[in-house]
Amino acid sequence: MKTRWFWGGFFILSAVILVTNALGIFEYRIGFFTLIMTIALVAALLGSLRELNMPGVVFSVAFMAIIYARPLHITALVPWTILGAAVLLSMGLGLLIHPRHRNWERRYRHHHFHEHWRGDGFEETNTATVDDANVNLDLSMANSIRYIHSNDLQTANIHVNMAGAKLYFDDVQLHNQQATFNIDVSLSGVELYVPKTWQLDCQLNNNLGHITETGHAESAGPAVTLIGSVSLGELTIIYI
Repeated sequence: MKTRWFWGGFFILSAVILVTNALGIFEYRIGFFTLIMTIALVAALLGSLRELNMPGVVFSVAFMAIIYARPLHITALVPWTILGAAVLLSMGLGLLIHPRHRNWERRYRHHHFHEHWRGDGFEETNTATVDDANVNLDLSMANSIRYIHSNDLQTANIHVNMAGAKLYFDDVQLHNQQATFNIDVSLSGVELYVPKTWQLDCQLNNNLGHITETGHAESAGPAVTLIGSVSLGELTIIYI
């Protein structure tokens, strides 16, 4: 599914929900905040399904179950019961179904492709190379790949909104062996490829998002501090 079709369908669905709720077509009326949360959770659910991200799918459904417990007649299930079941279910499904980004990781280890591989073929992707000591990335409404090259990287400001992004920092030398990444991910999926020698200090705020790591860092190396937030999105850190 190409990004424009995904977000196009998402906005059309959001418009339908907004209008039908205002007309009172459904017996259960929802408030404005609940409506916004519903739209956001649907977006997270669709994005997680596209990437086969089982924790994202399960927790999106779990939060919607909490929000709509009364019309679903499941008020006997307290939120902690639903969230506890979601944790166990996501762990089980995560062991059985792997996210699609792992296919890319295996390919990347052998070839530095500029195409964006997905399970159903190649997808149109905005690809560029950035060479700067202070990197500023503002990506939205598209699939993007950025290859970062720097001999003296100091900071990276990464803002991704309603998009998918793959960011490669494998060809980077850090200023004084340290750097700060300011990351803002909203309704998006971001894959951050970093050298396995980097020691990441993750200080990100997780607002209904999902932060995971693939691979392991070595015991010593340059220090990188991650600050910012992940809101209703997914950040995957991949050591290469």
